Amino acid sequence: MSFTESKTHQNLKAAFAGESQANRRYTWMAQVAEKEGLPEVASLFKHSADGETGHALKHLMYLAAKAGDPATGLPLGDSLTNLKSAVAGETYEYTDMYPEFARVAREEGHAEIAAWFETLAKVERFHAGRFQDALTRLQAGGIAKPDADIAKHI
Repeated sequence: MSFTESKTHQNLKAAFAGESQANRRYTWMAQVAEKEGLPEVASLFKHSADGETGHALKHLMYLAAKAGDPATGLPLGDSLTNLKSAVAGETYEYTDMYPEFARVAREEGHAEIAAWFETLAKVERFHAGRFQDALTRLQAGGIAKPDADIAKHI
C-alpha cells in the first residue's frame, strides 16, 4: 500500500487541518478577549495558538516528505516547487471552490455569505497571480538571493 492510500496519511491530513483551524480559532478568541479587556485570557489563547501552529507544521513536514501538499497533492520542497503548488491551490479556489460555494449559498438564500465567497474568489485570483509572477521571475532568474552578509541582518 502506498503512503497516500494509508490511514496514516488521512490521519496526518486531518490532524494538520485540525491544528491549523485551532490556531485560527484561538487567534480569534485572543482578539475577543483583548476587546473584553482580559489580557490574561488573551495571552493564554495566543500561546495556545502558537503551540497549535507548531503541531500543524510538524504534520505538514511529514506530509510534504511523504505525500506532498495536502491541499493540491503536488510536491512540496524548494521555493520553486512550493510556488507551483501555491499557484495550483489558489487557482482551484478562485475557479472552482469559491464560485461553487457562492452558488450554493445563494441558492440556499444566504446572499451575504455568497457575496463573501465571491469576494474571496477575487482575492484568491490575485494571490494566484502574485504566486505565478514570483514563479515566473524565479524561473527566469529574476529573483536574486540577498548577499549572505546582508541576509543575516534582514
